[in-house]
Amino acid sequence: MKKITICDKEYSIDCNAFTRFQYKKVFGTGIFSDIKVLNQFSDRQNEIRKKLEKENATEEEIQKAINEMMLDNLDDFIDVIEKIAYILIYTANPQIESFENWLKGIEKINLNDNWIAEVTELAVNSFC
Repeated sequence: MKKITICDKEYSIDCNAFTRFQYKKVFGTGIFSDIKVLNQFSDRQNEIRKKLEKENATEEEIQKAINEMMLDNLDDFIDVIEKIAYILIYTANPQIESFENWLKGIEKINLNDNWIAEVTELAVNSFC
């Protein structure tokens, strides 16, 4: 079991066969299609970075280009990462409040927060 921090609140997260079942039950879609969204997002970021590094772009230019790309699919990415984070927290602690109530406690999403990478890594490594 791993721990993540979202908006100064610490949560245990876990992933097992039940996670996939519960994800479909709670959200009505399969977790694999949503993990695909995360993978595509990450792949696109890496493509942009590699292309710009070959062109000798500065780190600032690379980050600007990645941020602009992220805006195109940001709603989908945030939707998926919130759902996956919740279900990993639920797997570790089935007594957690409902998804909607949990979301109300998230004051902001900072795309540079460590928990996003940790959630993505655990989900991808567990299911892919």
